Order: sequence, then structure tokens, then C-alpha cells
Amino acid sequence: MNELENLRCRIDAIDKELIAVFEKRMATVHDIAKYKIANNLPILNQGREDAIISKVSESIKNKEYTDSAIDFIKDIMKISKKYQEKFILEQK
Repeated sequence: MNELENLRCRIDAIDKELIAVFEKRMATVHDIAKYKIANNLPILNQGREDAIISKVSESIKNKEYTDSAIDFIKDIMKISKKYQEKFILEQK
């Protein structure tokens, strides 16, 4: 196996971990959507999103990746909101 193939194998293993964590996050998003339905809360909580982005900026170790990490978390939040919208509409 050459170096590129080894690196790709590492990426594959990391992707597998990411998907497992993503599924855990989405299960929690599902629970949050149910809570929002029960308590008549909006999907978007801009203050919460801003706080998450701030935490990401503060916690990332390699500052070279800060902008990419913020984009990553914003994409995850976008996916989460889209899922909540779909779930909430299906409950009506």
C-alpha cells in the first residue's frame, strides 16, 4: 500500500467515527425537536447558534482550521434545523 492509500485509509476510519458521532447528535436533535413541539418553541435560536460558534472558535487547537471548523459546525446546524423542520411538519 502506498502513502496515499494509507492516508485514505486513515480518512475512512475518521469518517466512520464522524458518522457515529453525527448519528448521536441527530438523535439528540430529534429529541430537541420533540421538546420544541411540546413547548411551542421556534426551530431557530440565534443566541444558541452564536454561542456554539464562539465555543468552536475558542476550543479549536489548530487555529489554522478555525474558519473551516466554523463552516463545519454551521453546516451541521443547518442540517439539524432542516431535520427539525421536516420532523415538525410531519407531526402536524
